[in-house]
Amino acid sequence: MNIAVAFIMSPIIIRALGNRDYGLWELVMSVIGYMGILDLGIGPALVRFVSIADGKQDRNDLQQTISTALAFFAAVGTISVLLFTFLGYSPNIIAGKETKDIASLGTVFMLLGVNAGMLFPLQVFIATLMGVQRHYFINTVRVVVVIMRSALTYYLLLHYPGRGLITLALLEPIFTVIQLLLFAGAVHFDKEIPGFALLAVTKTKMKELFSFGAKSATILIASRLQNQSVPLIIGNVIGLGYIVYFVMPNRLVDYARGFSLALGFPLAPYFGSQIAKGDFETLKKNWINSALALQIITTAMPILLLFLGNSFLTSWISGDIAAAGYGTLISLIIGLAFQALSPNAFGLISASDSHGRAAVVWLVTSIVSVIAGIVGGIYFGLTGVAVATTLPTIIGSLYNLVCACGKLNITLRDYFMNTTYKLMIPLFMLTFSLYIMNALYESSGLLIIFIKAIASALIYIIFVYSFSIETHIKNALKDKLLGSATMYKGKVL
Repeated sequence: MNIAVAFIMSPIIIRALGNRDYGLWELVMSVIGYMGILDLGIGPALVRFVSIADGKQDRNDLQQTISTALAFFAAVGTISVLLFTFLGYSPNIIAGKETKDIASLGTVFMLLGVNAGMLFPLQVFIATLMGVQRHYFINTVRVVVVIMRSALTYYLLLHYPGRGLITLALLEPIFTVIQLLLFAGAVHFDKEIPGFALLAVTKTKMKELFSFGAKSATILIASRLQNQSVPLIIGNVIGLGYIVYFVMPNRLVDYARGFSLALGFPLAPYFGSQIAKGDFETLKKNWINSALALQIITTAMPILLLFLGNSFLTSWISGDIAAAGYGTLISLIIGLAFQALSPNAFGLISASDSHGRAAVVWLVTSIVSVIAGIVGGIYFGLTGVAVATTLPTIIGSLYNLVCACGKLNITLRDYFMNTTYKLMIPLFMLTFSLYIMNALYESSGLLIIFIKAIASALIYIIFVYSFSIETHIKNALKDKLLGSATMYKGKVL
């Protein structure tokens, strides 16, 4: 739903704000992203601790977990409000000299500060509901909220031109309050969840949360440095109006990454259960098989973006953004290609609690990428920033793969022979079909782009089935399909 709404709303918001104000908006959002570092890994830890306490039916432990986390996040939220209040008086600190020409910027920062102050306590209620398996309620609320907010944003931008920044800034705390009330209410009225109590806030529980969250905090800091620094670098080194030329290609690649890697999200707990059983031969086999299955999707995405991405940006947003952001798009596609080679490596090393070194490597490369991004922006412009910020993705993906293979005593050669090598013919046919289609029909309309994508994907799937899938898996698929068809026929009769 978020992807669908962003697809519709992104060009509308860009046109309403203009390149400079949209760049400022993305820059401010990156500052909010940086504020997430104050989380210190407690957010991810909270889901685990709540689920364990709930599973044990230990109401005391559950109350201590919720109360301690809420007290911590209330304090962090207060710090966020103060930081944004300070930035409201001196916005040039993060956005440069161009801020003096932007009206009501202080008010924008104040509103977003209030929003940031509420986002941290909101995490407690969301994590609590997730821990006790109330996913359906969380998802329902979020779907309704994202639809309502997008509809109201469109209406206000249409009827109040020239006030885009204030409109967006005002809607953020309004809809955060709505979510806070709904999620806090759901926790309060759920009889299985004990209420907040100040006496239940303990140092012991805080130490437990911090101890577990340390590795997650390292990864969180690295992620923020890599991703949230880019608008700040571009805004201060090149100019606010250039941020959009990075953001939109990056958003397109993020959609492809999210779509291709989503199937791998449940693998970490699955690998964890395999490790607990101690059957490493089965784990090794399942890890390689799942890597091949995921690579069918992940390795195809960079090729699709390479041939269709720029045309898509032209039709989706504008030709100017597609042209100016072409170097950025290519750099990001290269990073995505390296990620595609190791789609389930991090799932394995995190399940085995061996991701500490990977987190440190990612953090160090992210710090280096920020410095390289500033230098690249000065000497090579937007593409220099994009290349520098892609380095952590490339190095981190390769390091995760090396760690995972080492964990299972698999050589890199054996890994690639059992995964990527089996997809070479289908990937070549996907590349060839897209090349021919682009040569025969150069139109960049969205409908034509989707037709090209679907046609080439069908050719790819046929060749994957013919050359990459082993016979026993084909037979199992046939039996499954025949069984489902027979069952359906029986129900109909």
